[in-house]
Amino acid sequence: MIIRSSTASVRPGMLDEFRAFIESGTKEFRTLDGFLGDEIVVGPDTLTYVSRWRDEAALAAYAGPGWRTEPVVLEDEDRYLVGPLRVRHDELPGR
Repeated sequence: MIIRSSTASVRPGMLDEFRAFIESGTKEFRTLDGFLGDEIVVGPDTLTYVSRWRDEAALAAYAGPGWRTEPVVLEDEDRYLVGPLRVRHDELPGR
């Protein structure tokens, strides 16, 4: 399993609106092959979208060939952001 964390620094006063935007924009992920689940973690001025994927192939099918280094940005997402998204991955060995 691969856990992908994408952290956004959010413009002041827009955190609640951005959370609703991310929740709406990621609903369809449940239908993607290899998507195992997600959660949203909110900090004082950040939002981290955490998604879990079966394997590298499933994550690459979603995020594209640059999945290791390139964030996936929803259309019009940048209006909420102070700077670029920070992406991180953790891989858990199969059971």
